[in-house]
Amino acid sequence: MNIWLKRLFLLICMALSSVTIAGKTNATPLTKVRFTLDWSAGAYHAPFFIALYKGYYADEGLDVTIDRGKGSSEVVRQLASGVYDLGHPDMNVLIDFLSRHPDLKMPMVMVNYEQYPSGIFTLKKNNITKPKDLEGRTLGAAVNDSTLKLWPVFAELAGVDKEKVKITFLDPSLREALLIKGSVDAITGQTFRSILDLEARGARENDIVSFMYKDFGLDLYGNGVVASNSFLKEHPDAVRGFVRATIKGYMDMIANRDMAIDMLLKYEPLLDRKVERKRLDVALDCCILTENVRKFGYGGVDKERLVHAISQVAKIYNLPRVPAAEEIFDGAYLPPAAERQVK
Repeated sequence: MNIWLKRLFLLICMALSSVTIAGKTNATPLTKVRFTLDWSAGAYHAPFFIALYKGYYADEGLDVTIDRGKGSSEVVRQLASGVYDLGHPDMNVLIDFLSRHPDLKMPMVMVNYEQYPSGIFTLKKNNITKPKDLEGRTLGAAVNDSTLKLWPVFAELAGVDKEKVKITFLDPSLREALLIKGSVDAITGQTFRSILDLEARGARENDIVSFMYKDFGLDLYGNGVVASNSFLKEHPDAVRGFVRATIKGYMDMIANRDMAIDMLLKYEPLLDRKVERKRLDVALDCCILTENVRKFGYGGVDKERLVHAISQVAKIYNLPRVPAAEEIFDGAYLPPAAERQVK
């Protein structure tokens, strides 16, 4: 065989090898994952968009679609009914739901907000200087807002007679605007959303009054990734892959906050870059990149603290039973602690 025939033979072999490899790759389709946020997209959701657009989910063999949410209560119901495979609800809404559905196994598998971001927000002009001043006033809230779900807990701890506070349900997109207008006296919300949205509508930072739940004895975890019962049973490796890819996105967000906003705007281009960049700083400082996360790593829980949080929620909600910590959070889907340590 002359040299030209040898070269032709080698080229044919290489081509056949490539076809075989491609065939094997194409023979294994990506696992589809239907994921829902808890609310409309914001800077605090950046790890999910980074993992999506930088291909981290695809690298894990996942075809992920991300939808905006309509509140944590709705997210939990959608997960329970199988509308979504994974979601990002408030853990405390999950505690309430699972206490009433003991046979349903759908734990949180990764915590995103290590500190609880929710509270009550008002303006100085309304002369509400302490929670007790909310009595006789109107509190605006969205129906499925997790902050509203915990309002009775806060009222109990802060010494507020909740029966003397009028609740007005409103569209979440109008919440801050209606507070500015004076249609309501205060609103429920999350610090990195409500404060930034109030400022964007003309309120000055020192005119905003906030009563954070965590400052009144609610030592709770916030939102995180929850897997539906069926998806957890059928695709445990996909859950691990989703968590692993999201944590990689989180680490990228910490290393480059401006890039994180780029990924957010790729998903939701109408958002204001400057506002979202500030929102990300607020979210990280208050609730996501906390002292505990720096010390112990991202995504996990302290079991003793979790047990206490469950007991708090169960007592004030008068839940039919107190779920075990293992029902609410399962750390088996997290990568090793060394891979979750912020550098």
